[in-house]
Amino acid sequence: MNSALASIGKNLFLLIILFISAFNFYYGWFYWKELLGIQLMFGLAYVFLSCYELLNASYKASLPVQRFSYFTFSLVSFRILKAGIFITFAIMLYTSDSRAKYLFAICLIIALTELVILLIKYKKNLCFISIYANYLLFAEKNLKKIFANEIELIEFRHEIFYFINKDKKTFQIKLMHINEKETFLLAINDWITRNNCNVSIESKEKILKCLN
Repeated sequence: MNSALASIGKNLFLLIILFISAFNFYYGWFYWKELLGIQLMFGLAYVFLSCYELLNASYKASLPVQRFSYFTFSLVSFRILKAGIFITFAIMLYTSDSRAKYLFAICLIIALTELVILLIKYKKNLCFISIYANYLLFAEKNLKKIFANEIELIEFRHEIFYFINKDKKTFQIKLMHINEKETFLLAINDWITRNNCNVSIESKEKILKCLN
């Protein structure tokens, strides 16, 4: 099974849970315990395939040996906030007096998946920056490539790299989120030099100061 099939499979399982729960809301096909058992069965399959999809993403096979972990606060807060919202919905549904309470398990399954994915990303260092010959690869919420020939200017202030593209979009790398700061600085400085990227004079001086 590849990542594409895992993605299709997990979404199919989620749709099955929603379909069964929605129809049971109107027609009462199953008793409470029976419905909960079905939701848990398909829910565990959904969690498993979500983790499988993450761990077996096709890009992992081509990752370089060296990569720099880049686990930001924004990613953590986004996942926790998302999980918190679904947990809140679950509590609201469970405490309702209608059959809508039967849907609370779905919200808990999605919340659990978000937290498990966050834990796996942290433990496996799946949020990172990789330095290739002519581009930088960011892996955080999704994959993003920054090509050297698209960069108009690089600024370095307060231990933050600002990559300003020719389309005026700006991407940041905050050294506070990188464990191997010195190694990364050497690698990124070498990459900037090799690709003849435009760096402001002040930023060059600050980079060299951090390296010395």
